[in-house]
Amino acid sequence: MEKLIAVLNGTSSPGLYTLETPISTDALVTLSQKQGARLFYLNGAGISDKTEFLQAIATAMSFPDYFGQNWDALEDCLTDLDWLNGDRIVLLYDQPDRFAQADSSEWLVALDILRSTVDYWLTNDRAFSVFFKGSNTDLVGFTDLVGLESL
Repeated sequence: MEKLIAVLNGTSSPGLYTLETPISTDALVTLSQKQGARLFYLNGAGISDKTEFLQAIATAMSFPDYFGQNWDALEDCLTDLDWLNGDRIVLLYDQPDRFAQADSSEWLVALDILRSTVDYWLTNDRAFSVFFKGSNTDLVGFTDLVGLESL
């Protein structure tokens, strides 16, 4: 739990993480707020393709109406975020397995955009992290992700 708190409060580097700590979504939202991070929840149970992913992330993060529903527009919105306040943003992606297994090539594009978003904000005075929560953390593209496990 210490690693999770360190990412939320900004004492540890933002990044893409597998969330291995057994914590409910509600508890994580509360913990994020206490640590000064703004958490957005992405329910992967209803995401199995690019279109569903783009719609879900746009809704979860309250993207502006001009969002173009394509990969370039996703990257543009994620590296803008002017409509959001706070200097630490966390995207909790619950059950990414469905998308990763249903369409691995599009999943890898989404994962690459999320990685580049984290990198972008590292140099632009805002922390952006993604926590992947699910039963299967052995997904394509996850080999280099660090796990946030309970201590």
